[in-house]
Amino acid sequence: MSPGENMSAVNMPNRGGSQAEPKPERQLPDPAICRAKPAGWGDYADCLVDGPYLCRFALPFGFRYLCLHPERAAIIARTKD
Repeated sequence: MSPGENMSAVNMPNRGGSQAEPKPERQLPDPAICRAKPAGWGDYADCLVDGPYLCRFALPFGFRYLCLHPERAAIIARTKD
């Protein structure tokens, strides 16, 4: 990109219709797939779902994600089943 080029033009989506529409991502939290286990300290739980960064209740913590869902105790109980 040249120094005088408009940056917003680079980030503009293709409006010509040749680009495929993005597929909808799965929505988390999803009771059908949410799984968690006790983190071992406090009231925290480790999220066991693949791709937890898609969930608004997932908190990155080191190399894992903590589940902050208000019903995480029920999610933990369902995971043990």
